[in-house]
Amino acid sequence: MEFKTPVLMGGGTGANTAVALSRLGLEVSFVGTIGADNYGKYIIEDLQQENINTENLIIDKELNTVGVFAFIDEYGERYLWGWPRTKQSFKELDLQKVDLDEIKNADWIHSSGMVLVAESSAREAVLEIFKLAYEAGVTTSFDLNLRVDNGRLDKDYKDTVLEIMEYCNYVLGSGEEEFYYLKPEENWLDSAKYFASETRTIIARMGAGGSMAITPDQCIEVPGYKVEVCDTVGAGDVYNGGFIAARLAGCSLLDSVRLGNAVAGYKVSKEGARNSPKIEELEEFLQTHKKEGV
Repeated sequence: MEFKTPVLMGGGTGANTAVALSRLGLEVSFVGTIGADNYGKYIIEDLQQENINTENLIIDKELNTVGVFAFIDEYGERYLWGWPRTKQSFKELDLQKVDLDEIKNADWIHSSGMVLVAESSAREAVLEIFKLAYEAGVTTSFDLNLRVDNGRLDKDYKDTVLEIMEYCNYVLGSGEEEFYYLKPEENWLDSAKYFASETRTIIARMGAGGSMAITPDQCIEVPGYKVEVCDTVGAGDVYNGGFIAARLAGCSLLDSVRLGNAVAGYKVSKEGARNSPKIEELEEFLQTHKKEGV
């Protein structure tokens, strides 16, 4: 096994999606809380360099910005561990410090389930943001990012996830690894189909197998792109960015799933969670792999 020198890179599931969207030419604002520490300063600079609006980024001197140690094995699979373990800033969000008019006037609101895992102000605030956006007619999407403990979900955590899904137009997650735990069935696809409705589309990511869009009327399955895997950290996050960018551009559901696959395929062939493509890089990738992903 080859060992590499550790490097500091930007990360965080919601931030990875934000960067992927910005690199594809969209105007993006990020809402969240960081500490007034070195990691926090790094995040501000990193997001601003990616042309992301940080005006709604709250800095709290009493909290710690979490750094995640990502260990990548020889197959590109990841093992993650966060530090510090106390006073973690991502669990806190003061709704009074968020520009709610910007929420109501957005074209799209997206969040990750990571902020819902623990009972916290962030859990309550994100739920309220989704209610506000959905009722204002803003398109909403939510990446499950479930944290399963010994084969089960904490009841309050699960109930919050199910509640926020009521205010989602799109719910994205890992097919076999996540949807099953929300409604255990004989297979995960039956679980995923259960949550599809006239106003909610389910997007199931299947790693190298591609992804699937599920509505009450159809299941659209699109194979993945054949690439040499270097690093899978952030693959689902940047998939979300590709999918959202495509939908905002007016692409069909089929083409949006295909674009999500392409952005994720590009990323896993590179090192680092933020190595998503810019528009010209994505176009080159699609040209090189034009016979795949269809």
